[in-house]
Amino acid sequence: MIGAILAGGYGKRLKPITDHIPKALVEITDNYTIMDRQLFDFKNIGIRDVYILSGYLSEVIEERYKNYRDMNIHYLREEKPMGTLFSLSNLMKNIDDDAIVRNGDTVTDINFKNFVDFSTSRNYDMVMFVTKMQSPYGIVEFSGDKVDNFREKPQLDHYINAGMYYIKKSAFNAFFRKYMEKDIEKSVFPYLVNNNRMGVYCEDALWLGIDSEKDLKTIKEMYNGRKDTSYGYSKILYEDNGKIIKEHYIRAGEKVEIPPGRILKIDSGVGYIDDNTAKKYVPGQVIKLEKKITVLAHENSIIEEIFI
Repeated sequence: MIGAILAGGYGKRLKPITDHIPKALVEITDNYTIMDRQLFDFKNIGIRDVYILSGYLSEVIEERYKNYRDMNIHYLREEKPMGTLFSLSNLMKNIDDDAIVRNGDTVTDINFKNFVDFSTSRNYDMVMFVTKMQSPYGIVEFSGDKVDNFREKPQLDHYINAGMYYIKKSAFNAFFRKYMEKDIEKSVFPYLVNNNRMGVYCEDALWLGIDSEKDLKTIKEMYNGRKDTSYGYSKILYEDNGKIIKEHYIRAGEKVEIPPGRILKIDSGVGYIDDNTAKKYVPGQVIKLEKKITVLAHENSIIEEIFI
């Protein structure tokens, strides 16, 4: 399985930040970029070969990742924007495996292992990750001329393309057909949909496209006190005079060890406390730890760790 990142855009709405760096190298916390996070995601599911489909300031990306840990980073550079159809058909000329392709300006906490398992177990040639749309405006509900309710930028009952795809080798032929349009959303997608070859994967998890300074401010606030981990993330919610409250996000199938002298508060998700009894935990439960335990998540879980 190959990883690929579409990172050729100019990032015009993030100027002047993107005057000297491509959008994928914008920092979401100190010395930690959008692309750092995306490569971290790929590494955690065992991907070792990643193709960067670059363009604008591609040399800056190549300089940053020229000796990147134990991953093989390959570059397919465009001298001028050619559209996503060209970028992906060019990728497929260079690979011979299924690929996870993602836009280079998104951050998500989805369960990638579940995404891969779902995609490979279905008969679709391509699977798109979709996420619920958040209204950019406040929603007013009214009857006659009387306001009944106001909801500030709620999630809507509509789903949007989250810019991440599992593309099987069986879908590659669709990228080499002759189309009038240069972008996959207007060419390959309609073709696959019309031939019943495209599916969707849904998951209730953080997803944010970094497309403006407001988006960047939002993701930086989310990363205040947060550290990404192989199991999900840990985040310090409160710290004062030795009292610490930490939040753990544990993806389904992952586990984390927690030492004694803590209280765990289960905010969401179901799983097991592996202390040789495999006790089940459920939302709302509070557990005082007398010894070190391992938390094994059966569902994506959010657990508070309170130091005592």
